[in-house]
Amino acid sequence: MAAAKHLLEVYEPYGFEGVNPAPVSGDGILRGANGYFYYLVRLEHPIESEDIVVEQFLLLPRYLSDPIARVQQSICTVNIARVLPQCRLEPDKVFSYNHVEHWGVGKITPEN
Repeated sequence: MAAAKHLLEVYEPYGFEGVNPAPVSGDGILRGANGYFYYLVRLEHPIESEDIVVEQFLLLPRYLSDPIARVQQSICTVNIARVLPQCRLEPDKVFSYNHVEHWGVGKITPEN
């Protein structure tokens, strides 16, 4: 099954100068130690942010009333955590919060 394609529009950080909206592919769902579900996406074109090359983001619905399915299948405002370069996350695998850091806020939209 092909990965879902989306556009990720970055609202914050305000000084973001990369491609915006950025094309991303959905890699799947991960569950954090906090019990929340995150949507793992891979950037079509890695970006450089604060001297770190970022290839993956973890997305969490910005509003707790939004289910993770909305992030995958619809338009949704999201919190964005960047995956640090020494780490490669995979769906259904445990991840450490030491491998990610909060990066910004944005909106994900399915690519038609």
